Amino acid sequence: MTHKPYWNYWGKSVGALPPKQETYPGWHLLAWHCLDVAAVACTWWDSSRSIRRSFAAALEVNEGDTQAMEELKAWVLFFIALHDFGKFDIRFQWKAHEVTMVLWPEAGWATLKIAEADWKGYDHGLAGFVWLTAEWDTLLGCDDEDDSYEAWDAWRPWLQAVTGHHGEIISGNAELGKIRNFGKMEHQDQLARKAWLLELEALFLLPVGLSLRSLPQRINNDNRAAQSLLAGFCAVADWVGSNTRYFPYCADRLEPAAYFSRRLADIANKQVLRSCGLHGQILAYSGVAAVLPSNEKPRGIQTLVDALPVEPGLLLVEAPTGSGKTEAALGYAWRLLDAGLADAIVFALPTQATANAMLKRLEDFAALAFQGGANVVLAHGKSDVNHDFDRLREAGRHPSVQGEMEAAAQCTAWLAQSRKRAFLGQIGVCTVDQALLSVLPVRHKFVRGFGIHRSVLIVDEVHAYDGYMTGLLEEILARQTRTGGSAILLSATLPANQRKRLAEAWGARQIEQSHDYPLLTHIQGQILDTPQLAKEHHPKPRTIAVERLATARAEPDDAILKRVIEAAQQGARVVLILNLVDVAQQTAKRLRDGQLNRTGIPVDLFHARYRFEDRRLKEIAVLGHYGKGAMRNAGGRILVATQVVEQSLDLDFDWMVTQICPVDLLFQRLGRLQRHDRARPPGFESPRCLVLTPTSGKYDVFKCIYGSPRLLWRTEQLLKLSGGVIQFPAAYREWIEAVYGEEWPVAQDEPEDVIDRHLGWQQEQEQKRHDAARYVRMNIREFRDDQDTVASLTRDEEMGYTVLPLSADGKTLLDGCKLNDLGEIKRAETINLNGIPAPASWKFLQSLEIHDDGCRILPLERDREAWRGEAGGTVLVYSQEYGLTKGAKQPGG
Repeated sequence: MTHKPYWNYWGKSVGALPPKQETYPGWHLLAWHCLDVAAVACTWWDSSRSIRRSFAAALEVNEGDTQAMEELKAWVLFFIALHDFGKFDIRFQWKAHEVTMVLWPEAGWATLKIAEADWKGYDHGLAGFVWLTAEWDTLLGCDDEDDSYEAWDAWRPWLQAVTGHHGEIISGNAELGKIRNFGKMEHQDQLARKAWLLELEALFLLPVGLSLRSLPQRINNDNRAAQSLLAGFCAVADWVGSNTRYFPYCADRLEPAAYFSRRLADIANKQVLRSCGLHGQILAYSGVAAVLPSNEKPRGIQTLVDALPVEPGLLLVEAPTGSGKTEAALGYAWRLLDAGLADAIVFALPTQATANAMLKRLEDFAALAFQGGANVVLAHGKSDVNHDFDRLREAGRHPSVQGEMEAAAQCTAWLAQSRKRAFLGQIGVCTVDQALLSVLPVRHKFVRGFGIHRSVLIVDEVHAYDGYMTGLLEEILARQTRTGGSAILLSATLPANQRKRLAEAWGARQIEQSHDYPLLTHIQGQILDTPQLAKEHHPKPRTIAVERLATARAEPDDAILKRVIEAAQQGARVVLILNLVDVAQQTAKRLRDGQLNRTGIPVDLFHARYRFEDRRLKEIAVLGHYGKGAMRNAGGRILVATQVVEQSLDLDFDWMVTQICPVDLLFQRLGRLQRHDRARPPGFESPRCLVLTPTSGKYDVFKCIYGSPRLLWRTEQLLKLSGGVIQFPAAYREWIEAVYGEEWPVAQDEPEDVIDRHLGWQQEQEQKRHDAARYVRMNIREFRDDQDTVASLTRDEEMGYTVLPLSADGKTLLDGCKLNDLGEIKRAETINLNGIPAPASWKFLQSLEIHDDGCRILPLERDREAWRGEAGGTVLVYSQEYGLTKGAKQPGG
């Protein structure tokens, strides 16, 4: 065979030559690695209609036009095979110069010297883009300046996406210093780059009637979705193609077409995509009834699922708490999967606790929808590593001269944390924050984006997010519709203005608001449809007796706590829902006091400020005592909780005491009151709730939690005017529109300070939406991709800090596990499970050292049943029972 200039270049190397007795080479030719990645992409493209549809939609290609789709595929594979173009450079090759000398013995290496600074910091991704920029006319043979500019303008966004595969889509036209004083080396690099372009032209473009002078489908400057899709597809294909289990090193000099065919056959025979957990066999949809428990029939909005159009679009589901929204969403998602409109499901929930609670339901669903089950990944809480992903990332354990820039190493680091793995399985369960990061300038955001684009995105409790988060969600919806994807948004009810914004983000126009309830709104393109629910499937009328009681700071006093204990003594399961963790912790201690609780009624505490592993055990216990299947013959019991119980958890209480909160969240809480049909203790035969409001009429810290004081004030006024009852389902529309609408439909005037603060809050919300829109257009270099900034990027200042409690040596977890004894993957997962969220108001935590993972390290010493330490002069105590509590300041602190 004629010698090919690109055969002198390695793409992967361990950095040294193997011992003579070894049969394997110490390197993998660069050309072969590029074709490995293209072969993965080719196989995935052919096996996934969803991926083909996404690219067709993003690049405005008619999916039914066979020739146009063949051309699109050719361009995708061509550009992906260029992803390591920057490795055709002596500076990269010098990272393993022993190998380079073997591959290129005629180069005269004795006289060549390359400074360490020239090769050590060489960024081959950026360089690939810059070399193409600098050598464009020469490489493509463009003579006419206008033709050259037009062609480069079409190629540039494709190249920015694929050469940025190591974490960032390249922006601008960054310059890279040319190699100087290396004689013929610079010329030889250019010859290799030219030869490789011509080989790729022959392999991918010419067979479908294209050439290097043809123009690929144009990606406009505002089409971030198309670039993100291509970058994510390329990055994941690169991760798979770097796995030496499936793609062993090869130094044989073959014809590229022969090598490519061999790799395609290997991928098919070894079922590589399925083995890595990226692709599953979807089973035929068998009706929404299949998703329900065996003793249940479709009810309410579930009865509409099988009549919805099987087309990509946005589905808004508004129905009462406990009405089966989740099962309806899963049923419809399964229909879309079966039709080839998606390959996976990403289920985004408001909190870690709600994500945890969803896991079992989705594992059951996976057994129905995927042959042999599915790769179900729970972000924030699955400590056992999924073996499919273990195979995907195992190549990262092998040393490489590229170090952190090696694709396999980046894959390992990215997948080491379960919150990221959720975007590559068949079913990913995550908090909404992780989904929002797909549109923010953090590293590898496009892998998250690719995971969402190939999935049906389901977002629960969509009403619960502030203006900033909603702004980010609107950007995700805009990109999802741009790539031909689907999304399902769930809520007990949405204010009309929020429903309108979400529909407009998807692209709907001339939206007519429906006052029906429950309500399904399906949007396909600009077409909006609201199928009618048969009268017999409307929810039954439900009356909840509501008592309003004013106390200092709306906190339960001793009289109320006595009532709670007396109710439990009568056999009731009672919940107190308090808006602050500190108040919940103090209240639980008071209820456990023997002077008040003389009969020893069990008191449970549940909030968010625990180590994740402890919180998971708490959650299991809460579901066991207060869930749908809880045994009630053990007598009464009391749960003191925060907002963690108001969303997605299937809990059932006989009586509820709650602090005032905005009406939509109040209704969420009331949805946990006598949720299931069962015998109730005497005196609690019908649902009752006690709502605590402040005697001062000022909402103080509550307005910091919930934003506008108007939402609290209007909710309280409606409670005063209710006559002691709330009638459902009518209240869902009437009360929510009264609280969130611009006009106050009650004769009583709103206080001026409430109006003024609400107007200020509205301006803040609009500013947050503008901030969200501004951030998604920013360059990655303006942000740091660590866990300290991730929270602030997705929830503004709300999320605060993550604290990592360690024993006094700063190296050992509270359970005795030493971090230094763990491998990289296990260590990242362990840190994830041991972090504790703390509020942003705890500014004293800034004095703590920041761990590599972004957590604040909190040294603690054992103190009987708890651990004690301090930060910034403030005492902090952690126990498995109470979580992290803040004590008094130290003297002088």
